[in-house]
Amino acid sequence: MRAIASLSLLFALACGPSIPPAQTLASLAEVMNEPVDDADESARNSQRVQAVVENDSLMNLSRPEVEELIGRGDPCSRHPRCMENEFDGDDWFYDVGALGEGYPGPVPILIVGFDREGKVVKVWNLRTH
Repeated sequence: MRAIASLSLLFALACGPSIPPAQTLASLAEVMNEPVDDADESARNSQRVQAVVENDSLMNLSRPEVEELIGRGDPCSRHPRCMENEFDGDDWFYDVGALGEGYPGPVPILIVGFDREGKVVKVWNLRTH
């Protein structure tokens, strides 16, 4: 079932009009902590992250809304990629997918930056596709 949903999303990304933000975020939430067993699966997750970024699906959402939709990220203060990309220590960092057995990585990365009011103002992703 998960493979069918993944293929449907990928087809829509490649061929159709923009996907509603709720759908791209739900698709991303599905795989946030799922094991990634190979490079192809990492690439599919990466395309999901890319769709979220390109469609501005997170923009202007509050911290509680982001947490409800895709979970709470790790504090950026713990990750050098955040500082390299000029995010603040209290912004959120996500590894999208957990390393599966026999797959050494990488997995896609999503960084979400918030303004003083707690609204998303910027996002960044490391693609694996």
